Amino acid sequence: MSVEAPKGWTAARFRDAMRLEQRREPIDPTRSYKLLGVRWYGNGAFLREERIGEGLSAQHIYRVQPGDVIYNRLFAWKGSFGLVGDDLAGCYVSNEFPLFAARLDRVDPQFLLRVLQHPRTSERADAFSTGTTSISRNRLSEEDFLHFPIDLPPLAEQRAIAEVLGAVEEAIATSEALIATIVDTKHATMRELLTRGLRRERAPMKPLPARWVLGRVAEAITHIPADWNLVALTKVAKLESGHTPSRDKADYWGGEIPWLSLADTDALDLLEVDQTSQCVTPKGIDNSSARILPKDTVVFSRTATVGKSSRMKRPMATSQDFANWVCGPTLSPAYLVQVFRHMKREWDRLQEGSTHQTIYMPVFKKLQILLPSIAEQQKIADVGEAFDIRIAKERETHKTLTQNRDALAQELLSGRVRLPDSIIARHRDKAGQAA
Repeated sequence: MSVEAPKGWTAARFRDAMRLEQRREPIDPTRSYKLLGVRWYGNGAFLREERIGEGLSAQHIYRVQPGDVIYNRLFAWKGSFGLVGDDLAGCYVSNEFPLFAARLDRVDPQFLLRVLQHPRTSERADAFSTGTTSISRNRLSEEDFLHFPIDLPPLAEQRAIAEVLGAVEEAIATSEALIATIVDTKHATMRELLTRGLRRERAPMKPLPARWVLGRVAEAITHIPADWNLVALTKVAKLESGHTPSRDKADYWGGEIPWLSLADTDALDLLEVDQTSQCVTPKGIDNSSARILPKDTVVFSRTATVGKSSRMKRPMATSQDFANWVCGPTLSPAYLVQVFRHMKREWDRLQEGSTHQTIYMPVFKKLQILLPSIAEQQKIADVGEAFDIRIAKERETHKTLTQNRDALAQELLSGRVRLPDSIIARHRDKAGQAA
């Protein structure tokens, strides 16, 4: 992958590491065939569909073997390269996905996978992709693919590199699984807390006092704690929309008043929003429908990333992409954020729009909310926030692991960093046997 191969490595092409394969066999019309696809950005081969042999053509599908490489001609520029793992043995691939067998005397399949996952490979695919129509403009031919350069270390070093990167990837997968578990646990816990309260199964219950039409935190809720109420959200919080001051007026922008826009939606993953990418001036506020909203206003993203919610750490204004709630004395802002964050299924149901999904302001005026006492609201919010803090920490760990993996892959695959011989030595006997 470098201009000059590192010492002991061989400057080669993909054709030196793999060969085009077309393993055809007679089709049994009564048999079920598992057909593979390839995900984008190096996420590999996967079982795409299962079809009965009747209607399939032996000329159009190929049998794969573990260690094979497949890619999607149309989306190679998006990194749609995959390695067939042991779990996909006995599957097939249609001829829309070129199939290649690794030359095991030259390359280790797991090392080859890391090369395919590297951004440099998709960048080359983008440069080589050709076509004149909207469908074919990004197609990567097999000939061009096999022409891509690759620097090949000795097989033992290839296996050592794959082992090291694989260990980091296992840590990333463990991190992802932990995050998913915490998210699922939070959802189950908050469903109980937001519908039954802190007493849960010990709470005296009463039938819902009215029909719960919009704003449900869970399905099939017929009873609520006896000391709770179902109220219109606008009865306990003031709904405020945002606005964008004129972009043509330079003196409306660059002030000291934070202005929340779509560029800041990632900040809504935090418990409080403190900084914004843009600020406006008092003149910009005075000459627009934008308003400076108080600290602890609950802000909700109603377009683009619909459903994200947080609260303002200090006074700020927002664009029209947000619905904002100034809570009254009977509603805790922290509790409302947790209610909103739990309502993903409801937000999905309420979105409208053929091009861009959004929730329109009239919907917010009809939202209903379960209202415990303010003290119980705060305790429920504390539980939700504890989960959110843990999830944020684990996501930061995952981000760091991913960045480290990418940086390490860059250095190891280019040969700028070489592994100690003590690590490589463990693989020399295997490499010798394969050769």
